[in-house]
Amino acid sequence: MDMDNLNDDCVCIILEYLPLVDQIAMARCSLRYEDLLCQIVWRKPRYREISVSYKMFEPLSKEDYMYFFKLTSCQMEKLYIWNVHEKAFNSYLGRHLMRPELTFYLRLDMTNLQELCITDDNMNNSMIQTITKSCPNLRSLSVSSAYITGKFMVGLHKLKTLVARACSIEAIHLEELLAQLQLTTLDLTSNKSKVEETILQAPTSGLARLQRLGISDAQNCGFSVAEQLPELKELVVSYQDMEAQELSDMLEKTRQLAELSESRFPKRLQLIMCNVVDVEVALEQITGLETRSPRESPKFCEQLKIIYKCK
Repeated sequence: MDMDNLNDDCVCIILEYLPLVDQIAMARCSLRYEDLLCQIVWRKPRYREISVSYKMFEPLSKEDYMYFFKLTSCQMEKLYIWNVHEKAFNSYLGRHLMRPELTFYLRLDMTNLQELCITDDNMNNSMIQTITKSCPNLRSLSVSSAYITGKFMVGLHKLKTLVARACSIEAIHLEELLAQLQLTTLDLTSNKSKVEETILQAPTSGLARLQRLGISDAQNCGFSVAEQLPELKELVVSYQDMEAQELSDMLEKTRQLAELSESRFPKRLQLIMCNVVDVEVALEQITGLETRSPRESPKFCEQLKIIYKCK
């Protein structure tokens, strides 16, 4: 039976059983098949949440890969882009491989995109500006690049979640973000600039909706920040290269502040995630559960994360 003689419902059922590489081949040979794939098959949930690492993309040529994204980007709701530079180039000569550069994705029509996550050290402010135009309904953005200073981010008017780890968010742009966006989640862990003071000085109205916050190297484990944010449910504070005694003193001061505080935060820090050599000693010092003298001074390695959670 000639497939062209089947009605649209039957054709769609057949197309759904085909691997993506064959679906694209069908779309290229017939405008009818292309239309059915775009309007019905590729609108299904599995095609609205896309990661560039999905195995279904592996057999595709670069041309077919770009063809698929151009046809479906306007329907995508979540997009995760990993290690684009490694996939796009090979060797110092910049020889093109099987995948496009990062700018290809950012210039697509992503009108319905709600969540965008990009892990690429080459991200910069101009790319953020492009995202403000191509993703007008974006609610969640996750990026990580030392070239990102926060400029243009305020143009993402519907943004609720911003994860900008290991970026260089500057105070002037952070002030804009807190004042003009209604953020509920903000993660600035390992930011190149200090952000604690900017947050503490921000107008109360800009902090009113913030429920989750991640920062680094805050004073007294971030306790002052925790008390100032009225809706905060979780605060993650991370430290690197801190001497054991310095950390121990800070934890003791934080414990005292918590005991004296009348805030809704617990008097004990409920959870600690760390790569500490002597975890038991670290937990004792943080929670105050034990009063016995610790063993040899604990060796705190590289990074310590303290998480506050409301009762």
